[in-house]
Amino acid sequence: MRKIIVAFAFCLPMLLAGCKENTEDIEKSFLNKTVMQLDLSTDYKWIVIIPGAGCHGCIQEGELFLKRNVNNPNILYVLTKFSSLKILQQKTGIRLKEHSNIYLDFNNLFDIPTNNTIYPCIAKLERGEVVSCSFQKPGNSAFKQIR
Repeated sequence: MRKIIVAFAFCLPMLLAGCKENTEDIEKSFLNKTVMQLDLSTDYKWIVIIPGAGCHGCIQEGELFLKRNVNNPNILYVLTKFSSLKILQQKTGIRLKEHSNIYLDFNNLFDIPTNNTIYPCIAKLERGEVVSCSFQKPGNSAFKQIR
């Protein structure tokens, strides 16, 4: 009986770890549910989510990417968790409401439920479904994947 208990004690952590959903799956699932909820155009190939709060340098890179690529019709930009639309427009130099590929997330629907929520997110879409996502972090230039 003691051997069974010892064996069970060693196997239990592995069983629990196998059932736990990994961070990337959680993020992808969350983004797919949010995209479906909004019924966005399936013409987009990328979603770039730029939070208003979080990793300051990473967010600045996201805003710079937005400024340089705002006219790319393959990219939907989601601006979320921002405190002031006026300040955001001053920072980017873009009249945000004049672009159909910019979604102003006033209700924070794209507040990703993982620790990565503080970083800009780049989600690849195929036929309106998120197939992968990565984050612009220190040491990881995720914006390079968008061509």
